[in-house]
Amino acid sequence: MKDIGASRPIELRGVNSNAYLSLGVRLDEVVTKAKLHLNYTLSPALLPNISHLKVYLNDEVLATLPVTKESPAGPQKLDVELDPRFFTDFNKLHLQFIGHYTNDCEFPLHSSLWANISNTSTLEINLQSIALRNDLALLPAPFFDQRDNRLLNLPFVFATKPSLNSLRAAGSLASWFGALASYRGARFPAYLNRLPERYGVVFATNDERPEFLAKYPKVDAPTISLMQHPENPTGKLLLILGRNAADLQLAADALALGKAVMTGTSIAVKKLEYPPRRIAYDAPNWLQSGRPVPLGQLVNSPADLQRQGQPLEPILINARLPADLFTWEVKGIPIDLKYRYTPPAEQGDANLRIEINDQFIEAIPLLSSTGTREKNHLILPILDDGSLREQSGVVIPAFHLGSNNQLQFSFSIPPSDNGRCKSSPQENMRAAIDPDSTLDLSHFYHYAAMPNLAFFANSGFPFTKYADLAETAIVIPDQPNTFDMEAMFALLGHMGRSTGVPALHFKLIQTKSIQSAKDSDLLVIASGANKDLLASWGKSLPTLLEEGSRTFTPLNKAMDMAYDWFGMNENKTFKPGESSIFLGSGPLAAIIGFESPLSPSRSVVALTANTPTALTSALDALSDGGKVQYIRGDIALMRGGNVESYRVNDVYYVGELPWWRWIWFHLHHHPLFLTAIGIAIGLFVALLAFGALRKLATRRLGQHKK
Repeated sequence: MKDIGASRPIELRGVNSNAYLSLGVRLDEVVTKAKLHLNYTLSPALLPNISHLKVYLNDEVLATLPVTKESPAGPQKLDVELDPRFFTDFNKLHLQFIGHYTNDCEFPLHSSLWANISNTSTLEINLQSIALRNDLALLPAPFFDQRDNRLLNLPFVFATKPSLNSLRAAGSLASWFGALASYRGARFPAYLNRLPERYGVVFATNDERPEFLAKYPKVDAPTISLMQHPENPTGKLLLILGRNAADLQLAADALALGKAVMTGTSIAVKKLEYPPRRIAYDAPNWLQSGRPVPLGQLVNSPADLQRQGQPLEPILINARLPADLFTWEVKGIPIDLKYRYTPPAEQGDANLRIEINDQFIEAIPLLSSTGTREKNHLILPILDDGSLREQSGVVIPAFHLGSNNQLQFSFSIPPSDNGRCKSSPQENMRAAIDPDSTLDLSHFYHYAAMPNLAFFANSGFPFTKYADLAETAIVIPDQPNTFDMEAMFALLGHMGRSTGVPALHFKLIQTKSIQSAKDSDLLVIASGANKDLLASWGKSLPTLLEEGSRTFTPLNKAMDMAYDWFGMNENKTFKPGESSIFLGSGPLAAIIGFESPLSPSRSVVALTANTPTALTSALDALSDGGKVQYIRGDIALMRGGNVESYRVNDVYYVGELPWWRWIWFHLHHHPLFLTAIGIAIGLFVALLAFGALRKLATRRLGQHKK
């Protein structure tokens, strides 16, 4: 049940309590058998025969579990057969608890009325694969199926030696599939001249195609086609075809932009009009920073902002902030909150509890008199970097810049007990957040210290500043292997997940063409066989991984102490150490951030490993929510399944500030400099005053002599 929404055990309380879990069945599969292995515990105070637990599937009652005199008081296990005929594409598993503790009048929320459903309960489903028709109208299914909440693993198929242009076209589709996969994550293994097991996307031109397409007719325009898998009757291949590289790119972009009009088994692209270049910070998945954002725009429908019943379930709103918001001396993000609720019968414990990422922010009392509609202006705090928690020693409940945040609004309205047999019905309790409540980022500037790998790991920044990656160049080896290709596709999928749109304007270059990307932020993929570029930048690198050796060079400790004394060390190392060179062949991967040696204020993020296969551990860390929180600073090392991060080199800044704020921000780090400047200004003013007074005294003496 953990995999279908029950992140913690399910608590059911009261005389009538419900829990809902969602489950999808892929379009290309049917359920042949299903069984629910239920682990649960019931209150020992429940009356037998009339207390029970019901199991629904899509509103059909499939089982009733009565409480009997023989029911044990502790944990119980029970298997419930689920009729496969009631399964559809999107399914709702509904657990309803009916509890009673007396045959007389009872309080509907009595403390003895409870049931606990363990989230270790499992749903065992037998599935049968079926063959779908060849119809582009089904896209993106079956290659990506929104009913499937697992990691998307979609092979990309090429000729034996794919050209740079073929990889560029595949990269566009990787970002598109990554945006579709969203929270699931996406990986795209590269297959060279071989078939995937069931599904795959094939990129081919008339002159560059896998052998299994040797007899496939040549095309005379950019073409998107579906074909049956040659070796698997239930499999399919999505063909992205063109006469040449330009056609191939056009076909890939057309799929990302225009799948809504595609039908049939094949379609040719005659003309494609690209949307305007995106402006900075306009990614659909990010909160817009130029205006107040209504909360109604952050949910799928207004119904997501309403709750009914008892207890009232929390209202959840996801919000991703731009990574480089300038938060210095800013208390937080203003929110104008409007809400409605059923008024409590009397003033008491009714409140609206506000949390961010499960961290408590504030509790607002709910008044019994007004009750219908209220408004509050709040300031929600910000946490701009995970490292600040270590420096302060306090876990601050706040927004995390660049990552996905969840706002939680929990209405707690205790039912009134009006005396014997006069309790209020639970169904009458209602609460809602108005869709026109707003979060306001309009007063924030964009200015941040770099490198900061937390920004990259959580949201792909700085590359995703422009959602179409218009100022990004991806650098791959001159002779990339399949691990390099998979790493590139996975990173583009990662950035598509962050922005919500395909990357249509990034540059893909080889190491030998690095000088052509001076005006771009660089995303470098370097396995052990491609060490020359990073080695040439060695003075800028905190570490260098090669086959058989690895170099790690933090800042000198004495320099750190001097910087601390003068207030110049704005970002201390996470873990201090001396320069070291090691010999060894064990797998080691790293994500490194540093300022571009080609252009000041441009950023480089490099994925590197001492062997090509070790790159996979870096990709695994980026897709693992438990590990990604440890990626920060300017170097993150992946070894043995663990992630360790360091701050090694000095920082640089990207973005813009008003001149007066820029001066004050940078001077406040240097207290001795501020003191010296203050003394100098004081001496200068004193000298001016002394000179003026001396002239005045001389003038008076001259007048006195006269």
